Amino acid sequence: MNKDSSYNQSVTYWKQYQKFFPDDMQINENHLPTEEWMTWNNAHIHLDRMPAPDAQLKIIFIHGAGGNGRLLAPYARMLQAYGYEVVSPDLPPYGLSYTDSAESLDYQLWIDILNELIDQELKRDGKPIILLGSSIGGMLAYHTAVQSKRVKGLIATTFVDTSDSKVRDQLAPNKLISRLGGWCMNQFPSLLDSLQISVNKVSRMKWITNNAELTRLIMNDPLAAGTSIPLRLLRTFLNMKPVIKPENFEVCPVLLVHPQLDPMTPYRFSKPFYDNLKSRKEYVSLEGAGHFPIEQRGLEQMIVAVLAFLRTIENEPDRE
Repeated sequence: MNKDSSYNQSVTYWKQYQKFFPDDMQINENHLPTEEWMTWNNAHIHLDRMPAPDAQLKIIFIHGAGGNGRLLAPYARMLQAYGYEVVSPDLPPYGLSYTDSAESLDYQLWIDILNELIDQELKRDGKPIILLGSSIGGMLAYHTAVQSKRVKGLIATTFVDTSDSKVRDQLAPNKLISRLGGWCMNQFPSLLDSLQISVNKVSRMKWITNNAELTRLIMNDPLAAGTSIPLRLLRTFLNMKPVIKPENFEVCPVLLVHPQLDPMTPYRFSKPFYDNLKSRKEYVSLEGAGHFPIEQRGLEQMIVAVLAFLRTIENEPDRE
């Protein structure tokens, strides 16, 4: 990819996703995000922005291992409709983003990119930042909040704490890949780090949604789950341990909106991490919703919970 690439003009695969969302969430020519680029060190980051000039808060929306920023645009449109600005980055090598140096592509780079984005958005207009993480983006949002300490709230659909071996086993297609594969990556990083592998081969991506047609689309999307990643990124993701443990986390309030029928990362895997969080927190189960929630009842519950959380933060007196 390069900076001439554009979801709005040349890359159109994402349009196939729209029919799975309610009409008022669908992205079409009348509701396109604006596209921007952020260059930082060796990384060229594509941003989708749903602007809301009068917004009191800004949301940075973080995708997971099978997605990109444009895949999340229907949810961003829903938040924009309620008056919130949303910025959705593609994290390299997903979406349109890329790096000049493949050797630098690891999980810490993702955290650093998101911290740079937070800093740039705060410089842009000073609006308080909320992190919203989908799938593994939830835990990524946590790591980012810990490093930044400049966010006012954290919303996640799941907390995938890979420092727990049971969580690593759940994410991988089987225990052989989880344990033997993980051992090999840790023993031989100089040999294996640069090797590229499809995300579909090292995860249970077949469970990303509870709709077979949508799942196939995401798995075949060359800019989403069809992406190949370097093993260095996978290794560093699996080895990441929270710098601040949840029982010491006081950076900001947390909302967990966890899909009820999520076979990819069931709630029981998020619960220990969530239960240990010291900060003010709330958990809402999205009834009937899969890992990537498109089900009407779950979507309705999600927006009610998210809006209530955002309004609570807006009304707090100690905002910067």
